[in-house]
Amino acid sequence: MQVDSAFISTFKSFPWQRTLYEWLTIDAPVVIYMAKVIMAALLALWISMKLNLPDPRTAIFTVFIVMQPQSGLVFSKSYYRVLGTIAGVGMSLVIMGMFSQDPVWFISFVALWIGLTTAAGFKYRNFQSYGFVLAGYTMCIVALPVIETPLEIFDIAVSRFSEVVVGIMSATVISDVVFPRRLLDSLISSEQERFQNVLSTLSDPESVFAAFDEKNPAVTRFSSGVVGLNAVRINSSFESKSDQKERQHYGHLNHEYMNLSTTFRSLKSIVASIKESEKTELLEALEHLYEPISAALKNRPNTVVTPEDLSRVLTELFEAKAGVKKQYELEKIMFEGEDKFTSGAYLISRLLNELYNHCATYLSLLKHRLSGNATRELSRTVRFSTHTDNVLVGLAALRGSGVLLLTMMFWIWTAWPFATLSITMAVVIGLLLGTMPSPLDGVKDFFKGAVVALVFAGVYDFFIIPAYTSDLLTLGLLLSPTLAFIGWMTTRPKLPVFTFGFVFMFMSQCALDTYYKIEPTKFLESSLAALIGIVFGGLAYIVVNFWSCSLTQRRVAKILRRQIVRLCVGALNVERSALESTGRDLVQQFSTQGRLNMRSSRLVYEWLLTTLEIGRAILAIRRSIQRLYAHNRHPRISDALESIKSYFEGPTDVRREFLLRELKETIAILRSSDRPNEKVQFKRFESLITELALIRTVLLHSTTFPLAKEDSCR
Repeated sequence: MQVDSAFISTFKSFPWQRTLYEWLTIDAPVVIYMAKVIMAALLALWISMKLNLPDPRTAIFTVFIVMQPQSGLVFSKSYYRVLGTIAGVGMSLVIMGMFSQDPVWFISFVALWIGLTTAAGFKYRNFQSYGFVLAGYTMCIVALPVIETPLEIFDIAVSRFSEVVVGIMSATVISDVVFPRRLLDSLISSEQERFQNVLSTLSDPESVFAAFDEKNPAVTRFSSGVVGLNAVRINSSFESKSDQKERQHYGHLNHEYMNLSTTFRSLKSIVASIKESEKTELLEALEHLYEPISAALKNRPNTVVTPEDLSRVLTELFEAKAGVKKQYELEKIMFEGEDKFTSGAYLISRLLNELYNHCATYLSLLKHRLSGNATRELSRTVRFSTHTDNVLVGLAALRGSGVLLLTMMFWIWTAWPFATLSITMAVVIGLLLGTMPSPLDGVKDFFKGAVVALVFAGVYDFFIIPAYTSDLLTLGLLLSPTLAFIGWMTTRPKLPVFTFGFVFMFMSQCALDTYYKIEPTKFLESSLAALIGIVFGGLAYIVVNFWSCSLTQRRVAKILRRQIVRLCVGALNVERSALESTGRDLVQQFSTQGRLNMRSSRLVYEWLLTTLEIGRAILAIRRSIQRLYAHNRHPRISDALESIKSYFEGPTDVRREFLLRELKETIAILRSSDRPNEKVQFKRFESLITELALIRTVLLHSTTFPLAKEDSCR
């Protein structure tokens, strides 16, 4: 819901009004979400009991799993939960039908299935990952309880699927009918905020030319949000309010923002190197070159951007292109042959072009949202490419299969009937917590939540339900406070795993059956089995979790260097959007999986930006060579590319010095060579010089180079 900014400012002008406004914007959504959770859970309970389903708790558990504050997230997670349930149930039927009488083959294929789903869950992103995870542990839930009575597998499979569908339908209906919150609105708000940050940052020359400071908001604005906003865009596609063209605009905006952030940080890096060398005149020349950009953004709108405001900004940015070009012609004579000036001037010009394209796309989006008529035809749909390290995937698969085999041995050794619950809980821990930044801490939180839930479940099973419930209405009334408590916990950022452990154990042990039945011995044994399974899951993370901070740095550096090597010799059809998104996804994954501290995370991010800049420049050089006439292709260019490849294959100080010397000599030879007469060929030749100068300038600034020599993990 959009509220007029003038009304908001007036509304917040008095103390009591500010308090009310804060309650409406912060606390009221939480209260509404808690009410929706209660309604959806009770609806699932009522339908399950009316349909006489064997386990209504599965339907309620499904509600809590898929319920999210925004409808788009609910639809997305529900969709992949259905697919995961179908896959898990289907594979359970297949394996039980083929190997129920052969323990060795049965255990082998179950372990293989868990390993594959764990690896797939690690490889894919967002709720696609959850779908694979669910397919893995659904097999344990469906197949293991009936391993001694395999003829019951079909009834269990149908019941499980029916209960999941009831929970999903309850959650999606309540989410979309009762005070719905659209994920698309969050996407619009986030994009508006990010666009305003871009304009405000680039309008201030100090944000570019001030001392490099990671704590400076102007720098951090260009450091995050790309992966998360792409996930929001993907999930918003499940809302009917979102159309394909609008999502296409958001995809282009995200990729243009990545380009802007890389150019901005590269320019900051070169400015920092110029300051270190104390070349004041060179720095002042670049500041003069940037003045048309800051002047064009000086009168930018400070509040909500309208199409009229943005059209005016675009006109001024277009005029700024001529201003930058004119200023460059004045300054380049003084700094002829200076690589840092050539690189800095090129980055300023590139930043202006990328900003203009970004603003043009945003204007097209605004007009499309207002009238349905986009002013800019987007020729293609850009995709956010991902990169998953095979080592991480292999470790995840090994951990998933390993914990299953270990718990299976525990079951066979003890012959304990409740050991199947230990197996299921260990597999759930191994699958669901594997993609967390600190899985072992997550296991601890899950265990705490499970223990607290056992207390709640015991109180309900032995005191509240037998003493005070006589029908479905009283059961719902007595259950509502706990459901509200769970709904509140799901809104707390620091309690997600604790809440999940609470929900999982409470729904496993609470007597929410159609007919009340509870046995103290069974309650205690099943609770103990579940806790043992959690311990097994935690042990798996201790044994198969040797991914230290220093090892992560070395692994990231090796992958980034390998990427540059591939760009030197590989295909030329690599898009910059794929290069940018793949690199960011890679660093995001290693930042969460590799135990990186804040200092090493910043260092790895700087390595990424260096790799992206060098990789983009290599592609531009190779494409320019391909498009130049044969007599304009100087052999030293290929030699320079070979030197870059050789250095990144095995970086040493000797090779670095040789590479810098090779680049310097190649640039000098090209500058002294005769230029092509044709305008297009001339531009391509000049582009070669500029890109080689940029690579050399970046390599000289060795603090942001992916060599893993600096130990930032201490």
